[in-house]
Amino acid sequence: MCGYVVRILFLVSFTLGVLYGKNTLIMAVSSNIGVMNPQGYQGNAMFAQNSIYEGLVSVDKQGRIIPHLATSWQISKDGLSYTFILRKGVRFSNGEVFNADAVLINFESILKNKVRHSWSGLVGHIESVKKLDDYSIKLTLKAPYSPTLNELAVVRPFRFLAPSAFPKDLDLIKYNPKPIGTGAYMLVDSKLGISDALQKNPHYWDAERYNGIYYDEIVLKVIFDPNAKLAALKSGQIDLIYGNDQIPLEIFKSMQNDKKFAAYMSLPLSTTSLVFNSSSHNLKLGDFTLNQKLRKGLGSMIDKQKLVLAVYGGLQEVAECFMSCEYQANKTGQGNGADSKAFVLSLLNKENIPSGVNPAVLENLTQKGIEILFSGDNPAHKMMAEILQSDLQKAGIKVRLRASESSMYQNRLLKGQFDLAFSETWGAPYEPLSVLHSMLVLGHIDFSAQSGLENKPLLEKALRDVIATNTESKDFKSKLSKALAMLENSGVYLPLTLQKNKAIAHKKIKGIQMGVVGYEVPFWEMYE
Repeated sequence: MCGYVVRILFLVSFTLGVLYGKNTLIMAVSSNIGVMNPQGYQGNAMFAQNSIYEGLVSVDKQGRIIPHLATSWQISKDGLSYTFILRKGVRFSNGEVFNADAVLINFESILKNKVRHSWSGLVGHIESVKKLDDYSIKLTLKAPYSPTLNELAVVRPFRFLAPSAFPKDLDLIKYNPKPIGTGAYMLVDSKLGISDALQKNPHYWDAERYNGIYYDEIVLKVIFDPNAKLAALKSGQIDLIYGNDQIPLEIFKSMQNDKKFAAYMSLPLSTTSLVFNSSSHNLKLGDFTLNQKLRKGLGSMIDKQKLVLAVYGGLQEVAECFMSCEYQANKTGQGNGADSKAFVLSLLNKENIPSGVNPAVLENLTQKGIEILFSGDNPAHKMMAEILQSDLQKAGIKVRLRASESSMYQNRLLKGQFDLAFSETWGAPYEPLSVLHSMLVLGHIDFSAQSGLENKPLLEKALRDVIATNTESKDFKSKLSKALAMLENSGVYLPLTLQKNKAIAHKKIKGIQMGVVGYEVPFWEMYE
């Protein structure tokens, strides 16, 4: 009887949708979005998690931290406690009330699996989360942690699941719950290898801000091949392709002048840099100063303007800073590069060789050479590597290219098994603070790339000072600038280009405004 009633309700819902014109947006994706575990990582698409679950704070289109399920907060002077006032009138998609109890059960679940979420320094810093009343909570830290608000804004794991969806032991690593959040949409259907479907959350607290005219349903159609995505868009099978990783440059360029479609690009999201591994024996010319000059000199031989134009065709800009230049006073990319370039060229010409230079390393630069490691799955990386090879070889330096499968590439980066490689910063809300924290953690490319620096202890101290300083304190900005200046001066990073998000849509779709958060697809702003 129950199954019969469910079938009748489905048929009624379907009929009403046809009669009254349910607004449906169909977007191409490369794979299914996954089970939508709010604390899940691999296999859980971040853009979809972001549509279903919400956190205490979020990030606006300029990358600033703004109130979300918390309407306000106060940070103690010592940076150890954060008091959040929760938004009233919020319900989960099943009708459950969002309040302090819901916040507490979610944090208890997250802290149950600290190791799983150890990428987040905040998880290890949390001392306690206490309920002050039904709509206020106090987060207490063991030590000040400046990226606290940034990491609370991230999609996972600090987003909220309905209390009734938790298992008894609260362990969401062993158990995938029914995805019940407070976000604009809820997952209603999933067909492996075919599609997923999201529908409007009937209890969405912020629907009025968008006049309720955003799409009733989002169908995510699985189409792996980029050319097949384009064909589906042109034939009307889909309405939208969204995401930097979904649209190859050539396809985007070809669609920019098509009058039937609209092509969108965001403001810069993150920075792609060429990373010089300070621990590579091929780059160990001598002492700290000699090694630093070698890295900077090699970087100064790169024509970044030519490289970015050749690879991205004017769609992206040259990067002058390792992370957003708003955090840095010096915006020269690799300061004093001209002097370092002249120094390296004189070495190659066997002129004015100072004492302390390792002759074997110097000889190796022109004989066996250095290696640029890149992901064979990334066409842009391949093109950049070839141009870098050409620029360096013009100066007399032999360069080998090594393409590696994506997972092997990442593994080699983490183990520091490279001379030169490509790396991308994480963008908002991770930059700059969470990125700086990751440099202190074994298992990140930055940790490996910096491990050979002779001033590594001083750099780590500067990084820890930033991480342990309240963002509202007077000396926070100066400490941040100092740490970033040390990173730039090391010569480990050569900023190449600023990455941007991309989208192609039918012109009937309105409201597409791309922000600086790479994982966000703001369906709740789109309409016809």
